[in-house]
Parts: sequence; C-alpha cells; structure tokens
Amino acid sequence: MNKNKSNKFKGIVVALKANFLIVEIDYKDDFLDQSYEKIRLLCTRRSKLDYQGLFIDVGDMVCVESIDYKNKKAVISEVEPRKSFLKRPAVANVTLVAICISVDEPLFDMEQTSRFLLTAECANIKPLIILTKTDLIKKNDLILYINKFKSWGYDCIPISIQNSQAIDSLIERFRKTKLTVLAGPSGVGKTTLINHLIPTVSLPTSSVSKKLKRGIHTTRHVELFAIGNGSLLADTPGFNRPEIICEPSDFAYLFPEFQAQLSRSQCKFRDCLHRDEPGCVINKDLERYSFYRESLEEMINSHLPYQEG
Repeated sequence: MNKNKSNKFKGIVVALKANFLIVEIDYKDDFLDQSYEKIRLLCTRRSKLDYQGLFIDVGDMVCVESIDYKNKKAVISEVEPRKSFLKRPAVANVTLVAICISVDEPLFDMEQTSRFLLTAECANIKPLIILTKTDLIKKNDLILYINKFKSWGYDCIPISIQNSQAIDSLIERFRKTKLTVLAGPSGVGKTTLINHLIPTVSLPTSSVSKKLKRGIHTTRHVELFAIGNGSLLADTPGFNRPEIICEPSDFAYLFPEFQAQLSRSQCKFRDCLHRDEPGCVINKDLERYSFYRESLEEMINSHLPYQEG
C-alpha cells in the first residue's frame, strides 16, 4: 500500500458513502521523512471502470490517484481481482466470517443460524460461530450449545461482554486474519461487541424489542475498522432471513456434517439428493437433516435457486 513513481497509492475500500467510496491508504511524506500513517480519502471512480462493468464494494483493493491531500479526496483508477466475495453483506476479500448468535434476547433459532452458516459456505469461506450473551444461561446449557455446533462441524467461541468471557481469545483470533466480517441477526450484539473490542469507535446500538422478540437494525451500512496491525473487522447490517443461492445437487455439500459422510463413502446413485433414494449414505437422524430436506423441497418445487422467502 505504498506510493509509487506515478503518484498512485494502493488502498482498501473501508466504507461506502452515498455515491462515494472511502479508501484507506498508507501515506508517507518523504519531504518530512515521517513514518507511514493511515489516511482515509473520499473517492469517486474513473468512468472507465463503469464501462468495464466493475463493481466496487467494501473490502476491495483499489488504486487511487489525483489525490487532494488538503481536502482528503481522490479518484479510484483501478480495482484488483478479488480473492473472495460475500454477497450479503457485500464485502470483498473476506478471510473469516464470524457469525454472531445469541443464546437469549433474541432466542437461538436453528434454522436462522443455519441460513447464516450456509451463506458463508456458499462463498467458500469457513465460518466461525460466536455465541453471545452467554451470561444469560447456565454452564451446562452452554456446553450443550458448544457440542451442538461441534456436531454440525463448526468451531464456537462463547463470549459475554458483561463478564468479558473469552474476549481476549476472540481478539487474538481476529488479529490472525486479514478481514473478518461480523454477521448475524439483528440484536445479537455485533455492534456492541465492536464497541467493546475497539472503544474508540462508539457505534450506536439499541436493545431487543420486547414485543417482536428480535433486534432492531442499528447498523445501516458496512464499514471496516482496524483491530491490530493489518487486521480489519467489519460491522454489517443485521437481517433475519439471509439469502441462500444454490443448486439442489450441490446443497448437501454446504453442510459439513453431510460432507464428512460423503467423503467416507458414496451413495449408490451419483445424482442422489439424499431424500429417500436407495443406497443413500446420509444419516437421516442428524439434527439438521429435516432443515435440509425442507429447504431442498422448496428449491425443487420452485424450479429456481434457493432464495429468500
């Protein structure tokens, strides 16, 4: 992210603001011989990028030029190829999806949690489950949750902001990856967690609606925040029914517990959809099988990719 001979800088898009993009670059004043500092520039984009049909989202690595340091403005002239892309929330170059799920206020919902996990799986990004508000349940109940997610094939970090449980280990995990996206339903504590991890941010939060028993949206857009040297954390808008786009024949491979069985042995028929076909190796007693079956039927009946209902 350094300056080059043509006075261009590489940077990362950290937020969108109306028709502008906020790009963070590392800048060094060679005349003053200062160390590098991060500055954020309000950027437009070259019209050639529109002609090329290139979309720019938070997380994209870009090249900026025509920099006005006094007013902190610039123009994006190039966009680097993405290494990964999460469609909803739209974030490029994601290295970890941390899905926040609360044990209470709002209550844990197996179908909703699975939808968020499948969103990450569709993007080929292995998710991490962050179980929030663990101070609201007993230790034995917490162990049941941890074992549940383990049987699904996922790591889980149970945390509590009230008593700072596992906060240090969570920070360490985030600092080991380049760009972490916090995703999950409204009201589970994503924004509160960021405020706790990065006190200088002070993002607005709200309590869970007692009438609706779910969270109220406070985050309206995606924004990246620094959490350690070179590591970024994204707060994202909460939503309660994420979109999953998948072909029926590929759907089972988005479930780690199904994939584990399919890697050990093969079904009798290559086009097996793991319903009632003879010789199917999928264990129908697995906890999420009924969710898989209902979702699969919805895909097939609609004759369309599985999407938000």
